[in-house]
Amino acid sequence: MKKGLKVLLVIVLILCIGAFVFSGLKLLKIQKEYKEAREYYDQLSDTYVSVAATPAPDENADKVEVTETEDKEVCPITVDFNNLLATNKDVCAWLYSGDTPINYVVVQGEDNNNYLHHKLDGTYNASGTLFIDCECGPNFSGANTIIYGHNMKDGSMFASLHNYVDQSYYDAHPVLYISTPACDYKLEVFSCFTCDYDADTYTLSFASEEDYSAFLTKMASQSNVKTNVEVSSEERVVTLSTCTYEYDNARYVVMAKLVPLAQ
Repeated sequence: MKKGLKVLLVIVLILCIGAFVFSGLKLLKIQKEYKEAREYYDQLSDTYVSVAATPAPDENADKVEVTETEDKEVCPITVDFNNLLATNKDVCAWLYSGDTPINYVVVQGEDNNNYLHHKLDGTYNASGTLFIDCECGPNFSGANTIIYGHNMKDGSMFASLHNYVDQSYYDAHPVLYISTPACDYKLEVFSCFTCDYDADTYTLSFASEEDYSAFLTKMASQSNVKTNVEVSSEERVVTLSTCTYEYDNARYVVMAKLVPLAQ
């Protein structure tokens, strides 16, 4: 074998090894960030959130008279907002979906960039923090409040929203819950679909009640699952948005009616 060819092969081998090492180090860094984010948000949940235990089925339930108070649905989580807000004034809610990874704090910042890649404590992490669009009204007061979250490969943040492509998943998870310092809400999912990042799905305000009603009708018609949830122009909705990769700049959204719960 000629000397020049040997040198070339050595160079190629070195480059391949270098690329392999670089890729391995990058993968380790990503896995480290995933682990850090999971541990961080698990610790937040353990510190500030109590999840009510699911009661065991009562064989005599049909024989017991249920009072009006007992019949009222309550939020399954209790959040210590006083101490949570002391850690970061941007905290505005906690989003929870039973039997899923979604059990996260929700913030609203001055822009839509900071929390894309920063945890609640301000440190950089690719997982970021769930956040409400900075243009939305406070306290879910707007017609359409949008919450953004990453589609993480480890299944965290908003990755599980993609499960709503299946009817069986929707049937098992038709509601989510949002707790705020002022009120607790149930989110009754009425539409799930893929759209462009700049689709009218992200409209925040409407010129008239008729425009809002037409918007709700259009959103419901795009759903890839069948629901029996009806939304009127007198009600508010929440749009949960995450990335999807069917095409460039695609988003997967889960839209839900905001229903106040008994306090």
